Amino acid sequence: MRASAFLFVVLGLGLCGLVNLQSLQAAEGDLGGRSRTINQRIVPEWIGDTRFTFTMQAADGSVSIRSVDATTGEITTVEPGSSLDPDDALRGGPLPRSQPSALETSVEFVNESDQTVQLFWIDTNGKPRPYSDLAPGQSYSQHTFAGHAWMVKASGGQFYGSTIAQSPPTVARIKEKFEAPKSLSSRDSRSQRDRSDRGRGRIPSPDGMSALQSSPNGVRLRVNGSDEVRWIDLDFGSIDGHNIVSPSWSPDGAVIAAWKVERNDPPETTTIESSPAGGGRAKVRARPYRLPGDKYDVFELFLFDAETGDRLEIELPQIDFGRPRIRWFGEHQLAIEKVDRGHQRVRLFVIDPLEQTVRTVIDETSTTFIWTMHGPQVPLFTYLENTEEVIYASERSGYRHLYLVDLLDGGMQDAERGEASQGEPSPRSSPREGGMRAITSGDWLVREIVRIDEAARSLDLMVGEYYDDQDPYHQHLVRVGFDGEGLVAITQSDGDHSVQFSPDGQFVVATHSRVDSPPVHELRRAEDGSLIAELVRAERVGKDPSNGSVPKVFHAAGRDGETEIWGNLYFPADFDPSLKDRYPVIEAIYAGPHDSHVPKRYSHSARYQELTDLGFVVVQIDGMGTANRSKQFHDRCWHNLKDAGFPDRIAWMKAAEKEFPAIDLSRVGIFGTSAGGQNACGALLFHGDFYKAAYASCGCHDNRMDKASWNEQWMGYPVGQHYAGNSNLEHAEQLRGDLFLVVGELDSNVPPESTYRLVDALVKAEKDFEFLMIPGMGHSDGGSYGRRRMRAFFVEKLKPGSGRHEVEDESGE
Repeated sequence: MRASAFLFVVLGLGLCGLVNLQSLQAAEGDLGGRSRTINQRIVPEWIGDTRFTFTMQAADGSVSIRSVDATTGEITTVEPGSSLDPDDALRGGPLPRSQPSALETSVEFVNESDQTVQLFWIDTNGKPRPYSDLAPGQSYSQHTFAGHAWMVKASGGQFYGSTIAQSPPTVARIKEKFEAPKSLSSRDSRSQRDRSDRGRGRIPSPDGMSALQSSPNGVRLRVNGSDEVRWIDLDFGSIDGHNIVSPSWSPDGAVIAAWKVERNDPPETTTIESSPAGGGRAKVRARPYRLPGDKYDVFELFLFDAETGDRLEIELPQIDFGRPRIRWFGEHQLAIEKVDRGHQRVRLFVIDPLEQTVRTVIDETSTTFIWTMHGPQVPLFTYLENTEEVIYASERSGYRHLYLVDLLDGGMQDAERGEASQGEPSPRSSPREGGMRAITSGDWLVREIVRIDEAARSLDLMVGEYYDDQDPYHQHLVRVGFDGEGLVAITQSDGDHSVQFSPDGQFVVATHSRVDSPPVHELRRAEDGSLIAELVRAERVGKDPSNGSVPKVFHAAGRDGETEIWGNLYFPADFDPSLKDRYPVIEAIYAGPHDSHVPKRYSHSARYQELTDLGFVVVQIDGMGTANRSKQFHDRCWHNLKDAGFPDRIAWMKAAEKEFPAIDLSRVGIFGTSAGGQNACGALLFHGDFYKAAYASCGCHDNRMDKASWNEQWMGYPVGQHYAGNSNLEHAEQLRGDLFLVVGELDSNVPPESTYRLVDALVKAEKDFEFLMIPGMGHSDGGSYGRRRMRAFFVEKLKPGSGRHEVEDESGE
């Protein structure tokens, strides 16, 4: 990880600029002396590129609007009823889209041009909808809502920019012309023939002179000659049992592409609604549900010469997993992605149909898995809009990093083709390997691509494991060039960050917090991370019952004695650390490999209070096998979901007991839902010497009986004996401790028969346990009834003699 740093920074989410002050103040006043946190979130409402407003609350419940000059950091109070009049409210660039909002405001449009213009509201789908006309010198106050987008265009097509409505109201002066956005130009350039074709369900060529249309034989091509119009049936061979989908034109109109699909509809899964509304017979519900090993649709790419209709032969493997996309670039080239089923090989093909060539520009393999589905915030492929390049995300170096690949002249290949295979981490990436360049490298990882500036050829990224002296799950903002040079850490504070940029990307409102520390909102300069101004600190006001309600962040070495495992402890409000072996422990578990799961950001509401109020200490831990650490850390789950990081969790709790002797590890319970339900049950099957009681709701107790896409990502394909080795069903005879199984009869996420068959296996193994099936319930933790039963269960099993009278229902009655 990177060297330590000690500045504070972070993120801003957004509320709206101006609110109904009286109603908000009244709501605050109604809170009386109750504890609350003010200014947890702010939303900067940008007015141009260098000014914004935000709403700030005071401890007495009053609310004010602050205006910030981003260049100087000067903060002033906006008086109610005033308006802001920036010179650059209208600007060029891509068309924005309206965002949902209930906050009324207005925009004063002043036509200082010499042309008659028209105002357009841009809806949430990005479609301009015409409104008022303004003659030269005319002004108009347009009622709207904060966050709604507007644009101005002259009758001759000249584009005068777009703006996003703010609160307080703004003034938009119509005077400067901008280059029309591509989306607007394409709308304006559509011919009458183009619009007519689309109205008839045809796909017009880029020049509007030809068109594609579905036919009984697949797709036919209309060719307009000088003297006649003729139709050509494109030759897809036999289409019995197949569909032709996604026909499209190359940008220059020279090539036609389409997929021929062999449909393999998934078999159905069935649930029974035993107690339907209105009574009567039970109802059977059936729906398609693909299990591991079931066939997917198979896609074959067909390419045709648009002038003759002749097929262009290429050698490309069929796509037998997922739904592929056609990505056109250049004049008539295509990029096609292929993830092999089982997630151990990823390729990117570049095709020149007229030359009839196929190049493999990316070919990565792994001895474990390549994370392609269910979770990664960074997509595998991010295509740049203005160049023929793609940003590829890979864990090939041992951490998730980004690589720039030139689609016309570049690429990477795997071990057999000259690169270290994945599995155990390979050495840190060099600046350039093969035909690609590493944008990021090091023993830290990219969590998210926040912003791409193609003009400046730079990226703004959220990264993890960046500072050695911080929680590795804290997200920080960095900026780096496409060439891997000029890496700047914009945030350094000890907390988890979120960010919101100014429209031009020069400034960033950064907010950071931890579970034990309220948010701090700051304004920083993006080019160097320098602090311009602290905007406001969230503050906890009113009376808290005890400091015991503040979570404790704790870390300790895991199973290997080296890797730090991080988690939180949640104490009873009256927790007394001087006692010994007083408080039983309950672990809240969810070990799904698609993310990390321990909260990192501040929440005013106490988590797990319904359990801590009963005298339990609740813990939540991210063990090996979960995401957002190194590839080696993540790989622990491969073919091994039953591991669930338990050796790390147990080591963590034993270390916590040394620091907090008041907790009693002879009385440890565990609960979870879905994958967490599988984990909770697995705790008693595989670690019954440590865990004493488990509440498992809607668990996927056998990965052969849960959705194909999620399970094959971690368990691989084909389905082998390792699936049985990870099944709770197959190990039912190993049950030790007290188990409470819960399932909703209408679970549409994890088929309920997964729990039913575990019940069957436990009965056959002569094991005692509790079982609750809740009629009409879907995928759930058991709802209020189930949670009440869970609390009573843990009191009975982990606090014998305390009595069920301690457990109230959730209404407090």
